[in-house]
Amino acid sequence: MSNPELELDHYDVIVIGTGLAESIAAASLAKAGKSVLHLDPNEYYGGEQASLTLDELVEWSNSQSSSASSSSSSWNVKYSSTSTTPLDERLQNDRRRYALSLFSAILPSRGDLIDTLISSDVSKYVSFRILDSISLYTSEGEFKKVPGSKEEIFKDKTISLMDKRKLMKFLLFAASDFEESEILKGKENQPLIQFLQTSFSLPTPLSESIIYAISHCSSPSEQTLPALVRTRRYLKSIGRYGNNAFLVGQYGGAGEIAQGFCRACAVFGGTYVLGPSAKPTSIAETPEGVTLDIPCHPRPATASHLISSPNHIPPTLFDTPPSGNPEEQLHTAHCIAITKTLPEALRRKPISSQKTADEEQEQVENDDTSLIVFPTENGRVVRCYVNGEGTGSCPPGQYIIYLSTSIPHISTPSPSEILQPYLAKITNDSVFSAYYVSSRPSSASIPASVSDKIIVLKPYAGSELLTEGLDWEAKQGKAAYHAVIGEGGKGFFEKDITEEEEMGIEDM
Repeated sequence: MSNPELELDHYDVIVIGTGLAESIAAASLAKAGKSVLHLDPNEYYGGEQASLTLDELVEWSNSQSSSASSSSSSWNVKYSSTSTTPLDERLQNDRRRYALSLFSAILPSRGDLIDTLISSDVSKYVSFRILDSISLYTSEGEFKKVPGSKEEIFKDKTISLMDKRKLMKFLLFAASDFEESEILKGKENQPLIQFLQTSFSLPTPLSESIIYAISHCSSPSEQTLPALVRTRRYLKSIGRYGNNAFLVGQYGGAGEIAQGFCRACAVFGGTYVLGPSAKPTSIAETPEGVTLDIPCHPRPATASHLISSPNHIPPTLFDTPPSGNPEEQLHTAHCIAITKTLPEALRRKPISSQKTADEEQEQVENDDTSLIVFPTENGRVVRCYVNGEGTGSCPPGQYIIYLSTSIPHISTPSPSEILQPYLAKITNDSVFSAYYVSSRPSSASIPASVSDKIIVLKPYAGSELLTEGLDWEAKQGKAAYHAVIGEGGKGFFEKDITEEEEMGIEDM
């Protein structure tokens, strides 16, 4: 059967890739009345943020192993050192029941993506639940749950009354407009741990809990001001939807959210082509815009604007070619594992040591989702994100474990050597594991655009992808929208009618 021909030769915008930023840009532009052609050379939606079934993950791992050496641009997100364990018969039979994320991330309840989900009405297409807990792995080899609210802090018997007062004083400060505070003046660039200990007299264990589990820093030496700005947003997120600052996306998270925006784009008239027939064989800039040769269309497809990550744009179109310098990249070791036993970190224990007879008999419901932080001796952290059956990402009684940590180089030790010891602290009964390294370019090294006709979406390049990655994608999608629409154009996901008019209850 031959490939279907596109309905048009010319579109207002062509978007390549169905990652989250690309999908937000496509949906917002289609909503604004632009004709959108959305292409993805992959057979699945989501791009870098894809949620894959178990067999798709194995296939993806094998494809990265064979293509790792063929990608030359240092502006691409690259994957290397990929490996997976074999699938036994039961995993093979259940392979389609998993949703495994290549971009494991949690969503702050206040931020760019949550605002975009609400304003676009894409929140109707996706589901979320509150993150159950955040834990810190202590030097004593225990998982200590970090209190997520004022009530939990005062119930926690492991924190002295004096330290509780110091902690509350800091939390009130961090939730305020602290930029002009005398407490902060002259200390903006101070390491956060030094600021906590000198300005609030917080002991080291409590300071580390703040650094890793409230501010979500990758290092205790992170500068105070940016860490406080992030902390304030997280603190203000608590209580919006529950007693935790973060939401967990159902059915694989980021990939499902990207698909939600793709559905919205299609509703507004966007055209979709996925698979090898959607991979352009050439991209050229013209005075009127761009011209693409695409296998799915017998004639060149033209557009006034092209939106894409650097992965799909020929390096020859950039004024400054990629340097290929590995020092301009952030390397991260990853592990995705599956276990059929409850990780100890998810086991709920009563906070109070004094239990009544009724509490002794009451069945404590264990956590289904959790973020676990392992401080390490080299100053970096290993983050562990666990999803259970309640997220719709795996069969009943199973858990998906995501581990990640920044590494200085791609070379040895391998990601399995780095992360397997931490996986063993979570579970000794994993039935599947996959390991790989991602290499992300420095955002500063990538031009914001090739020209006013070609808009480049920059991949996230920080160390806090787990907590900041989704909002970064939303910002990139919004920026691409404004780059196309220009000043004075229609607002980002601007509604044509009010909610009252939509519901038929406007004033008569």
